[in-house]
Amino acid sequence: MAPQTAKKPAPAKKSPARQSADEEADAPEAGEEGATPGTLRMKALVDRVAASTGAKKKGLKETIQATLKELGLALQNGEMLNLPELGKVRVAKSEGATPGSAMTLKLRRNGTAPRKKPAEEALAEPSEQG
Repeated sequence: MAPQTAKKPAPAKKSPARQSADEEADAPEAGEEGATPGTLRMKALVDRVAASTGAKKKGLKETIQATLKELGLALQNGEMLNLPELGKVRVAKSEGATPGSAMTLKLRRNGTAPRKKPAEEALAEPSEQG
């Protein structure tokens, strides 16, 4: 007689909402292996600021959260931000003044202004011209 093989039960399927919540919770922070490129999350931001300033992470996280909250409120109120380390930020388009409404922002980084074309060099030396 052939040995019987036990079938493993199929794992329970998760609802789409629960599945996406689990994926977000398991998602690695920016800068970690497997992180979505181009996404900076709070933990990674706190780590970067702590590394560059030498500040303790606990107090730093609260400071960063308060700063981001105030920046969000300023943008929500239609204020333009002029922050040298970031650049100039303004609201280009807004769907409403309520928290959670979508905004399109324009950011001009310092040093990213359109460059002027260099002046053309003279064909002859000044002493050689007529």
